Amino acid sequence: MSSVYKRGNKLWARLKDESGKWSCEATPFRTGQEVEARRYLKRLEARIAAARDVTDAAELAPGTPITVAQYAQKWLKDREPLRHASHKDEVCRIVKHMLPRLGHMELTEVRPRHIREFVLGLRQGDLAPRSIYHVYQSTALLFRTAVVEELIDASPCVVARGVLPKKVDKDPAWRATAIYTREEVERLISDSRIPEDRRLLYALKGLAGLRHGEAAGLRWSQYDEKAEPLGALNLAKTKTGVPRRVPVHPTLARILAEWKLAGWERTYGRMPTPDDYVTPTRNMTERTAQETPKQLHEDLDLLGLRRRRGHDLRRTFITLAQVDGARRDLLETVTHGPRGDIVSIYTTFPWPALCEEVAKLKIALREGVLLDGEFGSLATEFATVQRRARNRWQKVVTPSGLEPEITP
Repeated sequence: MSSVYKRGNKLWARLKDESGKWSCEATPFRTGQEVEARRYLKRLEARIAAARDVTDAAELAPGTPITVAQYAQKWLKDREPLRHASHKDEVCRIVKHMLPRLGHMELTEVRPRHIREFVLGLRQGDLAPRSIYHVYQSTALLFRTAVVEELIDASPCVVARGVLPKKVDKDPAWRATAIYTREEVERLISDSRIPEDRRLLYALKGLAGLRHGEAAGLRWSQYDEKAEPLGALNLAKTKTGVPRRVPVHPTLARILAEWKLAGWERTYGRMPTPDDYVTPTRNMTERTAQETPKQLHEDLDLLGLRRRRGHDLRRTFITLAQVDGARRDLLETVTHGPRGDIVSIYTTFPWPALCEEVAKLKIALREGVLLDGEFGSLATEFATVQRRARNRWQKVVTPSGLEPEITP
């Protein structure tokens, strides 16, 4: 039976997902808001019930009545092999937000007025304007595909101006605060109270500007240590689908060298191979985007810093590099690849030029371990790191490969 329970000062919901397995999800409410949390739980149950109504896509046949839910399952299944970086987001947008409102309708019966009511209904909820825009875009893409497959004559996703919200943040002031200071980045990658693997993950984001998927999916075979004048991270799987070659900042090169030489073995019990992830979970799997923010918040709390996202380290890299004199156009090539215009596609900057801009970023490892606001000696730091990190691979972890927080 579904239920609401407390975890710390927040309220969580326990319920069965689309596959019938029990799962837990944090609600937006805190202790004292149990009534609102139970209403939230009922909305979750309604969404899952709509998703369960989807039938096997193999049963779809031309000429037979097809519901939006049936076609959505087929559409999502067909897009999975395409390996779009946004596929998981598309699944969430369609299953959680579109199907509960339109899933029961026949595909051919959906009209522009239904889409308008759908969007206006989303605007009455808790979604940010940017999220509503993305839900609508995924819905529109689904119906455009149905047109291509000749299941409907025209897409119903036509709305008047002003129905869709502007593509802005829910809190306009939030984005200006979504950045780290130079000192905060240095503490995140230096403080030995944070496990080595997590420090390296933060360094990949803060010193190379990698997205989470690029950092978590990075393998040792993609690291070219012999490239000159700086090493290179050869990224094949990116959000845009365009491969990139990212220069390795001298500080990041130092961290990677120590990690490969000894840290990786301390954590996983053996030396790494070219096919291993650079910073996997203890189960040797890729770190998920769901669990990683929780660990980051633990580490920020440990350091007494304000909570922010891992992606904000990427924003910080771009910002501080420009502050330190890096050219915007070359930096954009490093972090995003060439733009879509023909001149950008035809432009290939020399590797030394890209390395020179990345090297301008003034981020260094802090010598000594930060304890209670003061720096300890190098000898104390080394002994502390060794004691905490020794044979981590022997410790018990959760099924997802996470281990209890390492405390002093």
